[in-house]
Amino acid sequence: MTAIVLIGFMGAGKTTISKKLAACLEQPVIDMDEVLVARLGCSINHYFTEFGEAAFREQETALLKEALSNDAIIATGGGVILQKENQKVLQDQFVIYLKGQAEILIDRIRQDKDNIRPLAVENSDQKLKMILATREKMYEKLAKLTIETTAKTPEEIVKEIIKQVG
Repeated sequence: MTAIVLIGFMGAGKTTISKKLAACLEQPVIDMDEVLVARLGCSINHYFTEFGEAAFREQETALLKEALSNDAIIATGGGVILQKENQKVLQDQFVIYLKGQAEILIDRIRQDKDNIRPLAVENSDQKLKMILATREKMYEKLAKLTIETTAKTPEEIVKEIIKQVG
């Protein structure tokens, strides 16, 4: 098996799905946001504030390349697809886009008090919808498989992925 990479906007369920999928497939999981927090020694929100988005994206790209050398389920950050270098690297990977309706994703983001996202702090709901709209084409272009997640439980999503992956 090679890596399975989960992409999608903030709140799409990449972390939740990666853990459940990894358990079902008996594969390790690499949650890029969790690894980055551990490596950086601070929250992503703090790192963004202290060093800026460009510095964060450099760290993210380095980790993505490292993670892809593993047979694992990889949960990426929502903005991983923004870097041209990452887009190029992801083209040859098995990428699954977890797609959700904007209102649902924004509600999840706003409800999540444990994972404060820099873009959610800085932007209104309307601006977040615009950001999602601009990223959506990139998510779809990179994905080998798109799973609509809006009205599904994590278990249903995992079953659908396993059915599609074979």
